[in-house]
Amino acid sequence: MGASTSPWRAGASRTGAWYALGFTAWTVGAQWAFGATGQWQFDRVAFEGGAWWQLATSQWVHLSWPHAAMNAAAAALVLVALAGWVNLPTQGMALLGGYTGVALVVAMDPACTYYAGASGALHGLLAGSAVDLALTKGLGPNATGIRRTSRSRILGWSILVGVGAKLLIQHFAGASSGPGWLGLVAYQPAHVSGAVTGATVVAVESVVRQYALSQHQRHQRQKRQTR
Repeated sequence: MGASTSPWRAGASRTGAWYALGFTAWTVGAQWAFGATGQWQFDRVAFEGGAWWQLATSQWVHLSWPHAAMNAAAAALVLVALAGWVNLPTQGMALLGGYTGVALVVAMDPACTYYAGASGALHGLLAGSAVDLALTKGLGPNATGIRRTSRSRILGWSILVGVGAKLLIQHFAGASSGPGWLGLVAYQPAHVSGAVTGATVVAVESVVRQYALSQHQRHQRQKRQTR
């Protein structure tokens, strides 16, 4: 049975839909409770006064309802579309890496006086998922539930090229200094940092996982040879 019709992949897609629903519910709830007050948004003055938690909470609220809706829709699209290709723990790792990268760049950039939104973390989710597709080699369903093919690797590299091209276009177009189509200023460093850290975390995990698998297979071969 092909990967596109496997029960595992169908189940993963359903689980991805539940994750997407949960992310959307969290985004809506956070925006409704704290979006208008600005308490969860990153404010450098408050941060330097001890509000360290804003590094995390600022990525859960948005500057407007259209901003929140756009990011919730983007997260849902990625989680559902790639659930049958990339296992959900790996997607979670990529998203967490994205959150971490954004928090680091926001904290260390004195030019960033305020921040809100999940777009940087979502760049990590997408880039990390793409890295998993591109780098994971021929692991069968017993290892990840997903059988890697040349098509999945091409998909991964295509997504990575697309993400890289988007970031380059935004950089050279000066997206960090002008308002976007929602009338908001895009903080380009968050997109770059989120993508890089999300991709790096998954790349390291993929290398470690494949090394462990190769060692296990080598050990099994040695056991068979000694019988």
